[in-house]
Amino acid sequence: MADLPPTSTNYPSTTSPHPLISTSASTSTYPDSSTSTSRTLRIGTRSSALALAQVTLFTDLLGTSHPTLSTTTHPTSTSLGDTNKTTNLHTLASTGKSLWTEDLEKELLDTRVDVIIHSLKDVPTKLPSGCVCAAVGARDEARDAVIMSQARQAEGWRGLGDLREGGVVGTSSVRRAAMVTRMYPHLVIKDVRGNVGTRIRKLDDPAEGFDALVLAGAGVQRLGMGGRISSWLGSEEGVLHAVGQGAVGVEWREGDEWVGGILAEAEKRLGKAGRRVRWECVGERSLLRVLEGGCSVPVGVECVWEEGSLQEGDGTGTDAVVEQSNQQNTGYEQDDALPEGPDSERKKQGGILIIRAVVVSLDGKECVEGTRRHYVSSDAEAEECGWRMAGDLVDKGAGKILKEITLNRGMIKDQDGA
Repeated sequence: MADLPPTSTNYPSTTSPHPLISTSASTSTYPDSSTSTSRTLRIGTRSSALALAQVTLFTDLLGTSHPTLSTTTHPTSTSLGDTNKTTNLHTLASTGKSLWTEDLEKELLDTRVDVIIHSLKDVPTKLPSGCVCAAVGARDEARDAVIMSQARQAEGWRGLGDLREGGVVGTSSVRRAAMVTRMYPHLVIKDVRGNVGTRIRKLDDPAEGFDALVLAGAGVQRLGMGGRISSWLGSEEGVLHAVGQGAVGVEWREGDEWVGGILAEAEKRLGKAGRRVRWECVGERSLLRVLEGGCSVPVGVECVWEEGSLQEGDGTGTDAVVEQSNQQNTGYEQDDALPEGPDSERKKQGGILIIRAVVVSLDGKECVEGTRRHYVSSDAEAEECGWRMAGDLVDKGAGKILKEITLNRGMIKDQDGA
């Protein structure tokens, strides 16, 4: 996967009507929101530089679909993950509260904002009643990035395999810690908190004792810090990324047709690429929901697409599972809120989704992994791909690993009854 150029870090102004951008007229089966531009779209977000950069990505996309739409940005820094910067996320997750989204969702449900912009990887797979969510926009680099300290860079070290016995790697993610421990058992994992800039400053401070960091690559690039990335971690390195990583998640109130129409039209501007991002994330979040996991559980995924269609029995190899949809529907919770358009349109954008997934024990000593190939041209088929992949993992023993991990189960229970 090629490195992406750094994303602009120009943050949105408090009020930011978009400049006029010419778009070609087309017939749409999506809800018509183009005539309702007198209303201002109020955007809720965390106040971090990364969160504001993601708002810019979203408003830039809206500039192509709704060039006269005005937006206002309403940052907040009251989430549990923002206000408590000392306790590790592993421990905070066990309190049963959503680390990054709960206070923003209160503002949404109180109608103080119209949408919330998230890193999709931080959004729980079960949302409060009355909220819906979808991946909207392009998906940036989904893999994790390795950032070496300036001292180690000067020695020419680039990958985690270059670090010597006892080398210290910083991360706040249970998933990254478990997978790095599994693949690089000679290294020491040390918790590190703070925003991306703060973590990199700690990395370069010899007194902190870090040799390298592992961070979400998309976040580093969105802040214009891509030059600090030394190497990448993906399936070839045995480290799969978090569910939804690299995608921007948009959350809004269920039944708000004006907002839903705006988002559907914005997605349509991206064509096949935008629709496939949505289906990847629906499938990944379906898998995680079945496994009762969250952003603090060591579940990793990777999605790639093949062109063409499948018939039952086309798969080869012990890991290749090919099944057409049998219309079984477990309900796609709140990830299917956007309209999909006519079947003919969807079929042109569909293809074979290959999803790889892994569940790792906290100490990295146990691992269950699998791969599924599934034809996807709808939310329902993406959802099915995910829950079938989850079932495969459970059949292979993932349930035993996850039974010992209760980090997010309190939160999921609360949200189920919200």
